Amino acid sequence: MVNWFIYIFFVFFLMLVFVYFFYNRETTDINDLEIDIEYSFFNNNNGRTAYYSIGEDSSESLILIHGVTVPSHYYKKIATSLSEIGYKVYVYDHFGRGFSDRPKIKYNMYTYQNQLNDFINHLSIDNVTLMGVSMGGALASNYTAKNPTKVKALILNVPFVGLQTIGLETFASIPIFWDFYLRFFIIKRLVERGYDLTDDSQGPDHFIEQFNVTGTQNSLSSLMKNFTKHDFYNDYKLINDYKIPVHITYAIDDEDVPVDSILKAIELVPEATTFSFEGGHNIINSRTKEIVSLINDFKSKYLND
Repeated sequence: MVNWFIYIFFVFFLMLVFVYFFYNRETTDINDLEIDIEYSFFNNNNGRTAYYSIGEDSSESLILIHGVTVPSHYYKKIATSLSEIGYKVYVYDHFGRGFSDRPKIKYNMYTYQNQLNDFINHLSIDNVTLMGVSMGGALASNYTAKNPTKVKALILNVPFVGLQTIGLETFASIPIFWDFYLRFFIIKRLVERGYDLTDDSQGPDHFIEQFNVTGTQNSLSSLMKNFTKHDFYNDYKLINDYKIPVHITYAIDDEDVPVDSILKAIELVPEATTFSFEGGHNIINSRTKEIVSLINDFKSKYLND
């Protein structure tokens, strides 16, 4: 009986391995992606980062930091709107996303902070406004907390604060089963959600194609294992101590970031300008006009302070 059980388990395991490798979607080299003409690149120790800019060189610098999965390509609408209220907007792809490289490294807060810091140095910006969306909000907050003299103001949209993934890093540490789950459930779901971009008059082709680039799954796996190992709320405490102007917009019906986690962060920066909307995690696209108008009011206020 025991031998039959071992045999069945072994056959089942081999089937999983076969399915896992047979249905590998990563068949594209990063250099084979068709790159939009407005993109530029810079290199640091970990690889090549893709970015573009919109706005007048004489305008105030703003770096827009995207979230976990939606790359820089899909922020042109908000970037254009921000340029119209007086910003020179720079948008870049995280390592593992969009047109940027997928290096074989640990994808933790330290990695992303180095990439952002090297980007700021590459642009030769001394004092910048940071705008972070979702996970980008966590990156922007952490950078501000560590480099308060370099950040003029902090703008956050549906910021990730870490609480919703408690327990995920434990599951992510289980070999084989985690990789299988990531490939066939998480990434599959993300790709399917990408088709919703058509609702915002944006084609999903580039969003889907980025998941076909070799190294993308590894970057997502490493991120989910390592990125949450950070005290996100301590960043907000430090930002409050440094009196950095902060603007926060969030959705009361956010399906990805629990509103309670954002409200707890807001309590730590009582002087922050905050606004809530309905519309889910994607209010940056669905409520662009309203959000940009609020940012314009905020910009006028902190420039005059």
